[in-house]
Amino acid sequence: MKVITSSTLSLLSLLLNSPHHPLLRTLIFALASTSLLSTAGYAETLYIKDEIRIEMHSGPTTGYRIIRYLKSGDTLNVIERSDNDNWLRIEAKGREGWIQAKYTSITPIAKALLKNSKQKIASLGQKNDTLAAQLTKANAELTSIKTLQSSLQSSNNKLNKKLSLIEKTASNAITTERSYQLLQEKTELLNVSLEKLEEENKILASNNLEDGIIWGIIAVFAGVILTLCIPKMSSQKPRSEW
Repeated sequence: MKVITSSTLSLLSLLLNSPHHPLLRTLIFALASTSLLSTAGYAETLYIKDEIRIEMHSGPTTGYRIIRYLKSGDTLNVIERSDNDNWLRIEAKGREGWIQAKYTSITPIAKALLKNSKQKIASLGQKNDTLAAQLTKANAELTSIKTLQSSLQSSNNKLNKKLSLIEKTASNAITTERSYQLLQEKTELLNVSLEKLEEENKILASNNLEDGIIWGIIAVFAGVILTLCIPKMSSQKPRSEW
């Protein structure tokens, strides 16, 4: 944006203080206002370009021939300095030459910094995307692990129930086996008792047989005796009557 210089202001002040006719002062005011309005109407904002070309010479003055041009942001390797430090002998892009030291800086230019920042932002963005993808994958794997854990827990519960049933069945089997053993022992005792009773019954039957034989013999003898005695008794009765 353009501005009014100090010389212009001095001229206006001199004319305003002059003893001329007031009409002249009115005309001056009108011209000044028109000039100001015209200047304001054509005002514009400009910026200095960041990129400039730097001449690389074959020697430490502008009188030496130009080897090549360098642009803003190029990296330079300093080989030596001139006596007055105004010129630098540098190596850049495979060529050696001299440039003015005033065009160099120990820090990168804003454009290079911005480019570097953008690259870092892009790299961080890529890393962020990668981390986001890894996080999504990790969450999916975690969900899968939780599902598997739930399934394993369910299977474990089923196995515990089956184990409890097996233990109960085994306990019942042990009880049944013990009961069977007791029953078998009782059966064996009963068999022994039965055999004993059978032996006793045989003995008793044998004794009864012997008793029967004896009584039979006695009965036979009694019958014989009676047979012998009865006729005698019959023969004696008539004789007594006689």
